[in-house]
Amino acid sequence: MTTSQSKSLSKLIYPFSVAIIGASANKKKIGYEIYKNIKKFKGHIYLVNSKGGNIGGNKIYSSIISIKDEIDLAIIAIPATYVIDVIEECGKKGVKAAVIITAGFSETGNESTEQELLAVAKQYGVRIVGPNSVGIANNDITMNGTFIMDSKKGHISFISQSGALGAAIVYKTIYENIGFSKFISLGNMVDINFCDMVEYLATDNDTKSIALYIEGIKNGKRFIKIAKRCSLKKPIIALKSGKSNSGSRAAASHTGSMAGDDDIYEAAFRQAGILRADTIDDLIDWANVFSLNKTTGNRVAILTNAGGPGILAADECEKQGLIVAKLSKETSEKLKKILPPYASTNNPIDTIAQAGYEEYIKSLKILQEDTMIDAILAVVVVPNFTNIGMTVHARALVDGWDKEKTLITCFMSGEIATASMRYMAANDIPCYPSPERAAKALGALWSYSRWYNEHKNKDTDIPNRN
Repeated sequence: MTTSQSKSLSKLIYPFSVAIIGASANKKKIGYEIYKNIKKFKGHIYLVNSKGGNIGGNKIYSSIISIKDEIDLAIIAIPATYVIDVIEECGKKGVKAAVIITAGFSETGNESTEQELLAVAKQYGVRIVGPNSVGIANNDITMNGTFIMDSKKGHISFISQSGALGAAIVYKTIYENIGFSKFISLGNMVDINFCDMVEYLATDNDTKSIALYIEGIKNGKRFIKIAKRCSLKKPIIALKSGKSNSGSRAAASHTGSMAGDDDIYEAAFRQAGILRADTIDDLIDWANVFSLNKTTGNRVAILTNAGGPGILAADECEKQGLIVAKLSKETSEKLKKILPPYASTNNPIDTIAQAGYEEYIKSLKILQEDTMIDAILAVVVVPNFTNIGMTVHARALVDGWDKEKTLITCFMSGEIATASMRYMAANDIPCYPSPERAAKALGALWSYSRWYNEHKNKDTDIPNRN
């Protein structure tokens, strides 16, 4: 990436001034939703609409040319007929980055107009996200330049080719109390694409993991080259749709990108160190676990208050290439001293249902002291049949974790587990509703750890961004 390209993307992701072109006081318009969302942005905001007027006492400029101040980013939500002219105005104004919300280009067969749009943008050096984008958000600077809800601040950066699916995933993370650093809806990718954004985010200090929803990639060789270098900086998790023939055809008609042979993507992802998620849950779960954890070894201790879930966790751990560690005699003896008589001190360690705060915090301390254990998977069936209390185990795990060993948690029991799961999320400990999902997330950590250790001595050629 050249210096000028990097500067343009910095204007896109970290702008000091933003113009909303198509801003509207009409609450039924997308231009109003973007205006409403971006009001929290601490930089300079300019509203543009050819009709002029004001919104809530804020002046609306008739054109971007009429704004005297410098503009870093333009977010455009106007009819497709006027977009090219507005991009030309942005270029004359010196705007270096634009997000085009407007649809009606290659995704509807209007390829020639989209190429004309690109030609004008290149003439003036304007980098474009979209068209047909939901927008972009950067929680690091409290900028929601989309027409969807605010997400929680975190350290996952999410790049989605589909705006609607991207929005749905953001909403899901809001419910699960998982945070994002950046959200970028690429739309038709007439200009800025996965290569550009992955390369930029690999050097973004606020991004700890990168999640991708992909329907098709136009420049596969460049993408693999960039992704392999970026994977040595931070983990990349991809959900690639279009595996089937019918899915591939649907992807082509959705954004105008050919999905391609799925076996090729599978091999390319492996080569580049990209973890391939099979489901939306995998994409979110793995991106989250990487945003909160270091890489890990594969020797796992399973701590549970119920035998069945512990067995399911053990099954999935082995399926993921993890080792359910054999506990040392010393560790087993220590556990016997602090657990009820009927507890199992093998691995999985079954504390039985009566075990509460003291048993859990002491067990966690003992397991953390065992040098033959790399990670701990705590699986809790939240009790509603004792006087223990529904968040007791969560508090014990938070209070007892020394942050040296990897800790992954699972709180079962549906709605009853909500308080515990939110408590874990608030304390930056990954938490899942089933032992299988928890073990798969731990498996993703181990899978990336192996790939990273094999390639870590190679020069990434990507400097850290300050």
